[in-house]
Amino acid sequence: MADQTLARYLNERSILTMLRTQGSASRADMARRLAVTPATITRLILELTRRGLVKEIDSPPHEGSAREPGRPGVSVSLNRDGAFFLGVEIGVGILRFVLLDLSTAVVKSSETRINAKISPAQAVALIAAEAAKLRRNGRFRGKIHSAGVTVPGLVNASGLVVNLPILGWKNLDLLGMLNESVRLPCLIENNANAAAFGSVYTQPAASGVCTIFLKLGTGCGGAAIIGGRLLRGANGTAGELGHIRLGQIQMGHAPAQRCGCGQMGCLESWVNLAALARYYRGTDKLTAAKYATLAADVARAAAGGDAAALSAVEAVAHYLSLGIVTLVNTFNPAAIVLGGVMRPVIQACLPAVQARVAAEIVPGTLVPEVRLSPLGDSECAIGAAALAHQRAFDVSDAGPSAPNLLG
Repeated sequence: MADQTLARYLNERSILTMLRTQGSASRADMARRLAVTPATITRLILELTRRGLVKEIDSPPHEGSAREPGRPGVSVSLNRDGAFFLGVEIGVGILRFVLLDLSTAVVKSSETRINAKISPAQAVALIAAEAAKLRRNGRFRGKIHSAGVTVPGLVNASGLVVNLPILGWKNLDLLGMLNESVRLPCLIENNANAAAFGSVYTQPAASGVCTIFLKLGTGCGGAAIIGGRLLRGANGTAGELGHIRLGQIQMGHAPAQRCGCGQMGCLESWVNLAALARYYRGTDKLTAAKYATLAADVARAAAGGDAAALSAVEAVAHYLSLGIVTLVNTFNPAAIVLGGVMRPVIQACLPAVQARVAAEIVPGTLVPEVRLSPLGDSECAIGAAALAHQRAFDVSDAGPSAPNLLG
């Protein structure tokens, strides 16, 4: 009986994932692709329809197909409103919220300005309030299955925030606090990991065997997605790609600043917002308001031919290329995806980065596609919701003790 239950559970997840990534399909197509009997597919579809997760739709005849005259074809598709997943980014001075539907499309998003040194209890209270407000919405009532929350710091496999120096949080059981207050199954993830995962999971057509993600902003976070899964390491803290060592003096600039990790010469210290401020303005002592517009200001000035801005863009291109070359030589990825609030500057220097990476990686290595993340400012929150969605769908998480979020 246990084996039959697990088989049904795996088959249900496989159907939902197939419909999400490949679109609607007939029962016959599903039976063929999943190598199960038509009778099994019929039982599974009936159950998923009862739970509101799939629905039947009329389908046009395929060319060359035999169909009785006047008899419409029927396919099965996801019911997009059958389930929703909440994603939350706890950022520096901001909370971002996103709700994804069953197809991983964004159906609602919002953001709230917060104190740059918000306490964990305050952050959890705001998240719980937003979740409660969404549950009162008739469209979402009873259908928000789980939530993912990201932080810009080190998170281990059990959801413990090991170190989040920018907010002053350390060895914090944030997951426990959320589970007590939010009234939803929750997960905690590093913000770059979440953004990386979301950029792949929500764009199945663009997925590759190995994708590297870099998030450039206040810091430089990174993650590797291999076979559709986050590379987590021994206890969940892998992916600190911003701490590749480039050296302490580069390209004739002043010596590197000490990185947030306490070391010198990390990639992060050469390509973050503070570094951009030093390249462009000669100082990193800017107000929060000036930092908020810095990347856009530099990109706009560079487009207008401003010498200082062009030099700043060139510096970012130089150091970013050095880091990416090391990552390509190490991971052999199919794609490098770049995101974060430095997006305007990244876009300005992207052609130079692409050319340098192609020229400087080990000869014979696959030249990866280097591209911008398609998710925009909400990429961390979207990624957090995508991770919650994956926990409900992904067959590799299934087993006798797996949480059945779809039941």
